[in-house]
Amino acid sequence: MIITFVGPTQSRFVQNDIEILRRRHTLRLVNANIGRGSSAVINLLKLQWQIVHSVLGSQALFFWFADYYSLLPTIVARLLGKKVYIVAGGFDVTYIPEVKSGARVRPLRWFLVRNSHRFATKVFPVSNYAQHLLDTNSKHHGPSEVIYNAVDTKRFPFSSTPREPIAITVTQLDIVLDYLLKGIDVFIKTAEASPNVKFQLVGIRGEALAFALKESAHLKNITIIEGPVTYEALLRYYYNASTYCQLSMDETFGVATAEAMSCGCIPIVSEVPSLREVTGETGHVIDRKDINGIAKAINESFTAGENDRRKCSDYVKKFDLERRAEELLKSIE
Repeated sequence: MIITFVGPTQSRFVQNDIEILRRRHTLRLVNANIGRGSSAVINLLKLQWQIVHSVLGSQALFFWFADYYSLLPTIVARLLGKKVYIVAGGFDVTYIPEVKSGARVRPLRWFLVRNSHRFATKVFPVSNYAQHLLDTNSKHHGPSEVIYNAVDTKRFPFSSTPREPIAITVTQLDIVLDYLLKGIDVFIKTAEASPNVKFQLVGIRGEALAFALKESAHLKNITIIEGPVTYEALLRYYYNASTYCQLSMDETFGVATAEAMSCGCIPIVSEVPSLREVTGETGHVIDRKDINGIAKAINESFTAGENDRRKCSDYVKKFDLERRAEELLKSIE
């Protein structure tokens, strides 16, 4: 089957699905990045034409996230009798009005997103929490099936090497809004409250990087590594750190958390349902406002033994890439 595949193709979790679908199908890849500013409107029109033109020679359309560009191609594809699949698991289902986050905070964007979900052949939420958000915020969506997002546990294998007392968080974000959503501000506040502990912020870019450098300029115990970061370098950070922190305001899955756990890091996460799904009973779930509680959990993680770390690594095998591959291919075929 020829599939037009649309999404942020630079993201690891999107690349995972590209690899999966290419096992049995031919993909026509379309990068959904339209940029920002005045050029974004022109880029959006070009993108929609590119998708529609590609759909004419495809049997199916596959979106990673519904957005401004997804409704018109979805309608065209369905009128032509072609299937449309949409992965739901981010801004498309999230709604946090207090920080103006999520497609729903913009009326036009929300109209396009929820109707894309409505006319889709099938929607694939990336967690049970993402399914809940989809049901709550986009009630009239098409048939849906939860297929967990994935981590390639073979690429992020467990390591029993001795750990340093380091707390790490990894993110590819590049805007200040995402900086707040991902809890980087909380991570830095925790570093401030724990001057004797080393902290590493890995992969941050753009204006978010500048903001993080400014916010942490007075701290000597936090190291900020600008992204993008190579796979080999990321493995070294995971293997060196004792604990992984994901202190987000909201998440629909938590790929980096699962990667770090697969490598043997003890997870410390905020009270978000999807992060409870990803970590199970293996780590610490903490109120993100409780800085002292987070700091205490970090210190406790430094004494975790190999059995505790293997428990983390074993647990995330339920999110292994091969499991997602089996379920995704079965569903679309």
